[in-house]
Amino acid sequence: MSERHQLGELLQELKERSGRSYTALASRTGLSRSSVHRYCQGLTVPASFGTVERIARVCGAGQEELDSLYEAWARADAAAGVGERDEREEGEQGAEGEQGAEGEVAAPQQPVHVRKLSRFGLPGRLPRPRLRTILVAALVIVTALVSTLTLTLDPFSGSDPDPAPGGSGKGSGGPRGGGTSGQRVEGPYWALAPKPLDREFFGVTMNTNTGLMPDFDVSSVRLWESETRWAQVEPEKGEFDWGILERSVRGAERKRLPVLFVFGGTPGWAAPGGPKTPYSDDSRAAPPDDLADWDRFVEKVATRYRSRIGAYELWDHVGATSHYDGNMATLAKMVRRAAAIIKRADPEAKVACPSFGNLWEPAGRELLEEFVRTGAYEFCDVAALKLHPRRADGPPEEIIELAAKAEGIFRKYSEGWRMWNTGPGAEIDDGAKLSDRRANDYAVRFYLVGLYSRKSFVDRMYFYAWGGRNIPLVVQPVGGPPTEAGRRIGRLHGWLAGRRITSCGQGRGVGLPDGVYECVFRRDRDRDPGTAGPWFAVRWTQHGRASGELGEEARLLRRMDGSSERVRPGERVAYGETPVLVEYRA
Repeated sequence: MSERHQLGELLQELKERSGRSYTALASRTGLSRSSVHRYCQGLTVPASFGTVERIARVCGAGQEELDSLYEAWARADAAAGVGERDEREEGEQGAEGEQGAEGEVAAPQQPVHVRKLSRFGLPGRLPRPRLRTILVAALVIVTALVSTLTLTLDPFSGSDPDPAPGGSGKGSGGPRGGGTSGQRVEGPYWALAPKPLDREFFGVTMNTNTGLMPDFDVSSVRLWESETRWAQVEPEKGEFDWGILERSVRGAERKRLPVLFVFGGTPGWAAPGGPKTPYSDDSRAAPPDDLADWDRFVEKVATRYRSRIGAYELWDHVGATSHYDGNMATLAKMVRRAAAIIKRADPEAKVACPSFGNLWEPAGRELLEEFVRTGAYEFCDVAALKLHPRRADGPPEEIIELAAKAEGIFRKYSEGWRMWNTGPGAEIDDGAKLSDRRANDYAVRFYLVGLYSRKSFVDRMYFYAWGGRNIPLVVQPVGGPPTEAGRRIGRLHGWLAGRRITSCGQGRGVGLPDGVYECVFRRDRDRDPGTAGPWFAVRWTQHGRASGELGEEARLLRRMDGSSERVRPGERVAYGETPVLVEYRA
């Protein structure tokens, strides 16, 4: 991990602990929102430690944490080149004195720590009391001059309204690629002509071998934790046991749920020296010793289930050695061979490249990038990725940020790949359990942030998992009724069925209070002719509550508990962590 990423992680941890959005930190530190985001993500190193300290103190950092931050900043600063330092100084000067969220110029707090004095032509480091006296005075004078110049030269400069993926605050449309001040352009995070959702967008991963399916509305199922791994279907070479897979596919057919089958879990006979997986069968995390065995199994499945299984994922959870312990070159060969076999057997079937996980960690993203460079994605229809919050009980909105990180990797080599989110992996199994209220909210918002992430090419969301009890968020145990969280997933599915999505955004950029997310939909008149209310919006917050006035033609408010009420334009509505739907006439 690079020095700047280590500094970024320390700042990001403080931000998350404080519960403040990037916009809130910007308004309280006098920095631009985009600058705060870059520092917390480890994309840029601040030119002075005073900037780091201002962010840290707003987040409630103590003296020991400030000391740790100083050491991390000093290492990152030392690793930065001279040209990069000059560029960073110019960027920070442009950010200082920008207007905060309320239009007031925020005065920077005086720093206690400062950077190495070699930057000022002084030898070494002075003792802290003397250092503080000299440099605080200098910083106050310089900041005042910069603020005055900024306001004089650009009286219309304001805080950057462009949202960082996953953050709370204003909608997008702010300056991109330029300085920290520029046009204030309001608008959504993304907008398109009304477009139907992928018909299989509301997916779940099955955690049962019973063939039972969800009792609440979803639109597709993924077979992995369903005892349908390669080692279970072909326990001995050339001997196949189709019982569980057949039962699962028939169960999905009865519910008219399209199936995504996941290849993985090499039988022990095909890789006797490979490490065992965490499952109770004799499956191995290694690729088969002879890829011809892989070819034959792929052909058997794709031929038997032609037109019955609509999509195939070519491995689960690459990035965890417990699931795949081979190299990327071999995996790329497996992908190329399997894709060709599947397309010959069933030309209509979709092929998803292996599901990569551990993407919050630089090592996980580096592994994904290594696989991208093999060119294997050219043989797949979509990319499968494990997009999830940092922690098992973390807010779903963090998925937006992770999807953007993945998109950035793909864009280095192509125009971007459509993504299917296959849910979390074992790396976030930290034993956390969600309360009923948070489970109800997070289950629904999992799918909503998938819609928000359409800008990053996310097309499907497979909730992990259906049927299990020993997971942080239970939607329905096998043999039992759906939990309220599961019922609310079904209710959201009903809200959006037959609708076309047009945009997603947040905060003042879309005319809403700061921190309020929104996705907007139009009715599909071909499927829903003559209905009142040509559009509606689903709104929610990541943290806390915010209230705002409803716009023109607002007519109905629907809640996740199934209740609804008539509303009028101009009426104030409170938005919270539980999503609501607002219908409009025009």
